[in-house]
Amino acid sequence: MKKLFKVILQTVALSLALVMMTPQTIEAADAKANQSFRIVNFKTCVEKSKLGKQEQASFEALKKQMETMLGEKEKTLNDMADKFNDPDYLDSLSPEAETELKRKFRALSQEASEQQSQYYQALQQANIKVLDKLADYITSASETVAKKNAYNAVLNDDGTYYYDKELDISDEIVKIMDELFDKEAKEPKTKAAA
Repeated sequence: MKKLFKVILQTVALSLALVMMTPQTIEAADAKANQSFRIVNFKTCVEKSKLGKQEQASFEALKKQMETMLGEKEKTLNDMADKFNDPDYLDSLSPEAETELKRKFRALSQEASEQQSQYYQALQQANIKVLDKLADYITSASETVAKKNAYNAVLNDDGTYYYDKELDISDEIVKIMDELFDKEAKEPKTKAAA
């Protein structure tokens, strides 16, 4: 009986609390609930931030450098392949010279294949390093913005199926990222001067 009476009192108290809530109180509670989290678009942060632009440029430079190295090897291999397809050229070679040319071609092909594999591995490692660095910056900036605005959470847009675009704080995150980037860029100069 006591338990039943306790449950009835709790239900009545909850009902009274709900009835006593004014529209303004409900609106304030909704506003507070909407303030508890925000969304960040990772791609926007990469494309707009100073760090993202710098890292993209560095990655592209590395990619072009490696493509140039591979292109030179490929050109050499293509020149050698053209010689193998030229019957007049092959007829002008001694059997030993032809064997030596084939050996060089196989060795160069294997070397090019190994370089290509190393190239893709280096690019993949560089990409992971860039993404990790950017994620660290975004995390730090998100924490700063969340504490400043009393957000309970800042979520990556990749983890949501839908969100109101008003919840997107990517531009604010980019601003903080740029401040962190500028601060970090000045620190080595300060240390070097000391």
